[in-house]
Amino acid sequence: MLLSLEKNENKRTTAWFRRMLVGLGMISFVNIGIAQENKNLQHPPIMPTRDATVVYAVQLGNSSLFQQTKIYFSGQGQLMRIDGPNNIGMTVIDNIQQRAIIAMNKSRIYAIIPRKAGEKMFFLDETMQFERKGSERVADILCNKYKVTAKTGKSDVCITKDGVILKQEGKDVDGMEGTMTALSVDYTPIPAAMFQPPIGYQQVQLPKEKNQNPVPVKPDSNSQPLVPLQAKPVESEHNIQSEPAPFVTPQHDVDVVYAIAGPMPGLPPFHQRMRWSVSEWKQRIDSQGVDTYMVTDYRNKQLVVVNEALKKKTTMPAPGASITAPGVRPSGDYVKVGEATIAGATCTDWHMIDTDGNPNDVCYTDDGVMLRVTRNNIPLVVAIKVNRSAQPSNLFQIPSGLKELAPEKP
Repeated sequence: MLLSLEKNENKRTTAWFRRMLVGLGMISFVNIGIAQENKNLQHPPIMPTRDATVVYAVQLGNSSLFQQTKIYFSGQGQLMRIDGPNNIGMTVIDNIQQRAIIAMNKSRIYAIIPRKAGEKMFFLDETMQFERKGSERVADILCNKYKVTAKTGKSDVCITKDGVILKQEGKDVDGMEGTMTALSVDYTPIPAAMFQPPIGYQQVQLPKEKNQNPVPVKPDSNSQPLVPLQAKPVESEHNIQSEPAPFVTPQHDVDVVYAIAGPMPGLPPFHQRMRWSVSEWKQRIDSQGVDTYMVTDYRNKQLVVVNEALKKKTTMPAPGASITAPGVRPSGDYVKVGEATIAGATCTDWHMIDTDGNPNDVCYTDDGVMLRVTRNNIPLVVAIKVNRSAQPSNLFQIPSGLKELAPEKP
């Protein structure tokens, strides 16, 4: 949570967010429409026409150093994700939802920046002039060479027939010089989750003034992933569930430690400890490496983020839909798909579409303890320790004397 960030780190975070908006020096924002059909035989595809993951060696400006960058392309050019060097973070360009997502891994925060209609983020655009110059092989893949001329800047590029840029050298529309060379290309289909806000990260609002810090906004299912998932209701009377739905909230007090998947390949998971009180109908979450903790009062539909070290708290509405009370089964559509043993406990896997439209396989114990969440065959949340014991009420009490810090709405 952002409340735990120190002032100097906030400044670095703000600066990093602004740098990530620019992304690579070879990419620029342009106001154009997506190419529906390539009618000019000399005009290459603007973006990859199928899923592709490309590792590039990038050299910017006069630097003699190359940095390695991985870029994911999906949705026929509608989605692009840029992973920063050294796992610093990522930028997602989502032309479907007209937004950019910028995430910082160290502080586990992200921001969503709405984009103007028709504004796309491309390496190339249709207003440029393309002159065919033959072909070559880069990363052992054949590509066509073009000399590209824009209103400002020129570059030499090599593009595959399916729109993957394997090499680019020259000056972009902002005057930044550099080279970008593909080291590898992987055409394996990319899960949609790769282009979503990272699970477990706090959403922040970027500051409007230069020296201001990012501010937390109202949390959602990404900032608190342990909100009990609710399935969409059955849409047809003919789609009758063959067996009772599972309990999706714990029926007894429990203390669970979860491993939450990192947002990037190679980034280790982090841990969250969830404690649940049936009598209080409250949940407390403590996250690894974060000075704050969250207490959700589901009876009063209120979430409080507490930082005792800074003597501050933030109060806001509880995220997610209203949860089912103890002893009540949900009314949504759940399909039993198997069983598993996780952290020494037996659970049943249920396939369900959540209220946000995401397909999930969730493994619940018979008494409603969530042990695993899998989405697009990727385990997002996995329990690593389960302790069924009475939880003292003082764990869920908000300390007195804390200064209220109001969240800023996006």
